[in-house]
Amino acid sequence: MVDIDTGNIYEAIKKSLLSNPRGVAVHGFTPRVGIAIAQRRRRHRAAPMGMRQSRLRCSSQSTPPRSAVASVSLPPDAIFDILSCLPLKSLCRFRCVSREWRALISDPAFIAAHKARSEPLIAANSLTELTTLRLIDMDGNVAKVINTRDHIYKFVCTSSDNLICVAGYFFQQATVINIATGEIFVTSIKGSFMGFGRATPSGVYKMVCIHPRSSSILTIGDGVGWRQKQFPPPKGISYHSNPIAVNGMLYFASQLHGDTVLCFDLESEEWKRGIKGPPGVEPKPCHVTLGELNNTLCMMQPEVGNGFTIIWLLTNADKGTWFKLYTIPLDPSTYHRMIPLRMLLDGGKLLFYVTDDSMKLPVLQIFDPQHRTCSDAPKILAGDHGGSIGLCSLR
Repeated sequence: MVDIDTGNIYEAIKKSLLSNPRGVAVHGFTPRVGIAIAQRRRRHRAAPMGMRQSRLRCSSQSTPPRSAVASVSLPPDAIFDILSCLPLKSLCRFRCVSREWRALISDPAFIAAHKARSEPLIAANSLTELTTLRLIDMDGNVAKVINTRDHIYKFVCTSSDNLICVAGYFFQQATVINIATGEIFVTSIKGSFMGFGRATPSGVYKMVCIHPRSSSILTIGDGVGWRQKQFPPPKGISYHSNPIAVNGMLYFASQLHGDTVLCFDLESEEWKRGIKGPPGVEPKPCHVTLGELNNTLCMMQPEVGNGFTIIWLLTNADKGTWFKLYTIPLDPSTYHRMIPLRMLLDGGKLLFYVTDDSMKLPVLQIFDPQHRTCSDAPKILAGDHGGSIGLCSLR
């Protein structure tokens, strides 16, 4: 288990019982009215005999007739899905609604589903089932399995919301997967170097393929297809680092002196002013790579001569301010690529993976900043990864 505090949080579902839940009518029963009736009954039994009649009379006058209470009958699966999306505090309160809801919310399968929606999940493809995408929670449980119809070669983008973009073999097509609904969108690819992200503030998702003298852009779901942008991208884009989408911007690493990070605005579809790199970090071919950590752009700086890998966190894009977050005793000569996934609650540990320079298969590891040591992640998390790992969420 990676997050040691998570279990205590979810034990609260089994142990806590809060009063006065609020909700909508389900199965012909309104939780708010039902609890009010139960409270009146308790007051009626506890009140002196002379007070019962008047209180009951007032209660009957203020209570709407049963026919006036709107009721909606929902199938069990719909109730399961709706409740699994609610915050933990609301779930504890809704245990009071009925014995059925109490049993449902205490059921291990429901707890696992709620946990999967509220926690990030590890997305990984399989060596043995090439069209299978597995979503694994931080305890190593497989929360969901999705058939992608096509072989997965690499992840183009995983995100903190419900969408994952993967590329097939030979980069002939890309697949966008809604991991919450299982809906799949397939399109041909207009180039082998591409990024995927959510534009802000419109919220639409776009796929961007970079060519030497132009760019191709596809807006998911608009029915228009690929659009050609004739203006050339900035010179010096590093093809060693994958494009990273954070907060409506698609970031590219540069291999030329000057701006270390090149910025493409997904909303306006224009190249913006670049970002200076951390102090002392000069862009070189196959040198720095970009990543996303806690919804913030980060940069991995390999120190080949010193045997370290440094992770910088961008704190102010306008001023080009970076913070040195980790110095990891990981020799860059021993791996092909290093990708951070998540900062854990357990003492600021870092979950990341590296790909071997020969087989290109990922190895999931945990860095402990207090002891300055790296160790392999539990095998239950490592699983049968076929070359791509990412972080996503069912929220």
